[in-house]
Amino acid sequence: MKLAIADRHADLYPDRHLNVFVPYRSHALDYNVTRALVSTLRWARPELTRDFVTQLAGVELPAGSRASFHHDLHACDYEDFDPATSAQQVVLGISLGGAIAPNLPSLDGVNREALLTLLRSPHPPERILENLRLILGRPELGWDDAATLVHTLEELEDGCTPDGWVFSAEAGVCVLIEAKLTRYLDQYQLERYAEVYYERRAEPGQLVLRRWDQVAAFFASRRHDPDALTAFLCRQLHDYLDVLGLVGFEGFKPYDFDADAAQEALPKFFSFAAAARARAQEGGLPLGDVRPSPTGARIAFADGNVPGELSLDLLDKGVRVELRAGDAPAGRFAGAAAVDALLAASEDGAKNPLAGLEVKGLQARVHRLSADAPDGEAFPDLETFHGPVEADAFGEVLAELRRQHPADHGRDAAGHYRRGVLSVGRVIDRDELLGSGERALERVGAAIADVTKVARRLAPVPPA
Repeated sequence: MKLAIADRHADLYPDRHLNVFVPYRSHALDYNVTRALVSTLRWARPELTRDFVTQLAGVELPAGSRASFHHDLHACDYEDFDPATSAQQVVLGISLGGAIAPNLPSLDGVNREALLTLLRSPHPPERILENLRLILGRPELGWDDAATLVHTLEELEDGCTPDGWVFSAEAGVCVLIEAKLTRYLDQYQLERYAEVYYERRAEPGQLVLRRWDQVAAFFASRRHDPDALTAFLCRQLHDYLDVLGLVGFEGFKPYDFDADAAQEALPKFFSFAAAARARAQEGGLPLGDVRPSPTGARIAFADGNVPGELSLDLLDKGVRVELRAGDAPAGRFAGAAAVDALLAASEDGAKNPLAGLEVKGLQARVHRLSADAPDGEAFPDLETFHGPVEADAFGEVLAELRRQHPADHGRDAAGHYRRGVLSVGRVIDRDELLGSGERALERVGAAIADVTKVARRLAPVPPA
């Protein structure tokens, strides 16, 4: 982070650990997020809690109520409070999607220990999911359902305790909080809390579901509260939720580009990639599904005739936006098929598909990958070309790609099967992306448009 950037953006700080809620070392993430939420309510001015329970938990308080609330985590330490006596009893579930997992059954009568053993086994994920479907009798059970189930079983293994408590004996209100970083919540777990702590089955309206971005928006709206401590805590909590990618993209912070914490920044970056894709689709670009990648995100082209896919990579120096042809895991042009198609269409570079195309500051790269089998998993070997894209000389780049991608797909002198990957794009400097989310989306959106124009020209059959 440069001093000039810090002077222009006083609310930015260079290291995520300067946030009061971000632990300096490892931590149980779900628990810490709940701690941050409940701690903010506990130490802010009382009006914040009253607004929270009415606006997010659906509690009704008399106009002008000044009821005092108490806060706790996990097992309640207030020995003279009985939640079953509260007039308003709520179980507030918070998750990414703010919805119940559609394919999970009740866990009554299910061998939970056996399920946990299966989920913790070293078997391939696909086999675990298949066995879960058989055991639970739910053939439609998906990955998001399974992730929710893992979280539920691990919490129930430690006892049936909610993540947080917000209650007022004076007002007759109790809100039990279950916070998950998964997409879904578990109906069984929420209803179990009602049975244990409210001593009766959950009634309609007693289970309240919220998304994390709704929670974040509540605290974001109070970042300028007239009470200085409340404002500070709301800013810190919102920044913490932003670090975890729970807010929806609002802008980059300096620490988002910290190479030492790249994995922690990827959930937020994926939110950014999804927002960039949505913006590009609104602009008429033919983009398809977005999925996470080890370094950021990949976006498919909706036009199945385009080889490769868009790659958005989070780097310490900024964001790289590229067409990547030759390493897609699936699709019509998966793996080597993309390079085979574009080299065939260009006759190994003899025909230049970019001739006459206006390009703006794009770079081309050619990588050589090696594998032990023709269709085996390939590993990066060498970058053999890296230079500016000159449209009228792009045939030379394709000729280099052919050299690294033998037409016969045979072994090289080292006994490896060699193939090439073509990348065309640009890196947007981090200083151009800090601060305003709108500015970051504009910069990356322009790069996506330029790269998509190149990709469509490289298609085996040009678009009509």
